[in-house]
Amino acid sequence: MARIDTISLSGNNFVNVGLKSIDGLIVSNTDTEDITFDLAIGPLLLHNKSTTSVGEDSAVFVLKDIPIPIGSSFVWDDNQVLTDSFKAGSIVTKFESKRNRFVRKPNFVFLIRLGSNHTGDVILKRS
Repeated sequence: MARIDTISLSGNNFVNVGLKSIDGLIVSNTDTEDITFDLAIGPLLLHNKSTTSVGEDSAVFVLKDIPIPIGSSFVWDDNQVLTDSFKAGSIVTKFESKRNRFVRKPNFVFLIRLGSNHTGDVILKRS
């Protein structure tokens, strides 16, 4: 059975939306100007921060700077890209050129945010 999460966003800080797989999303612009939207996979410590510069654990963007005009919505169907991403047994790794290999990255979660000082609503379809 699918689960629907709703989130109201304001500002440009990352919001941790957890480990549940994202099967699709809708972002509605509730602002008085055009907005942008980001979806990333990154360390939990990015929650409530606006920057990704946290050393070697910086976020990996799935969607970045997606423009959403006033009064519009952005609809994204995952097409199985993120399905089962963090299910039991899944491991998040990141290629590190210093070590020239993939390194396990614990405590990574899905993170969302809007552009600077914007407001919007997000609906996440999850399994």
